[in-house]
Amino acid sequence: MDEESLSISVETPRSKPSIIDLETGLRHIIGPAIIGMTFGILAEIFLTPNYSWPSPPQAVIIASILLSPVLYFVLVGKEKSRWWEYSLGIIAPGLFFISIWFSGWGALFCGVYLPLLIWVWISTSWGQFDLPPFRYGVWHLFGLNIGGFAGAILAFNLSL
Repeated sequence: MDEESLSISVETPRSKPSIIDLETGLRHIIGPAIIGMTFGILAEIFLTPNYSWPSPPQAVIIASILLSPVLYFVLVGKEKSRWWEYSLGIIAPGLFFISIWFSGWGALFCGVYLPLLIWVWISTSWGQFDLPPFRYGVWHLFGLNIGGFAGAILAFNLSL
C-alpha cells in the first residue's frame, strides 16, 4: 500500500479560536436565532389565532425549509452550488422537530430544552471549524428552532 491510500483527513481549526469571534457569532449563532425569532413572532401573530396547525416552532421550521437556499446564501454564502446540502441539513432534524411538536408529550423537552443544550454544545465546538454545508444547516436549524420558540413566547406575552 502506498502512503496516499493510508492518509486520514482530519478537520483542523481555521485559526486559533478567540474568545470573541464576531463572524461565527453573527452568521451561525445570532443570525439564525434572530431569523427564527422573527418567523416565530409572525407565526404567533398571524397563524396561531386562525389555525390550529402549524404551531409557531413548526411554522419556523417549515419556513426555513422552504427558504433554505436563501438562508444558505445569506448565512453561509460559500460554494453556491452546494446550497442543496445545506437544505438537507435543515430538513433532516427539521422533520424530527416537526413531529416532536405534534406530540403533546415531551414537546417542550424534545423541542426546546434538549435542542437548546445541543445548540449550545454545537455553537461552542463547531464554531472553530470550516464545516460542510450540511453541518451548517443542522447547526442553523437548532438556532432557528430555539429562536422561533422564543419569538412565539415573546409575541404571546406582548399580545396579552
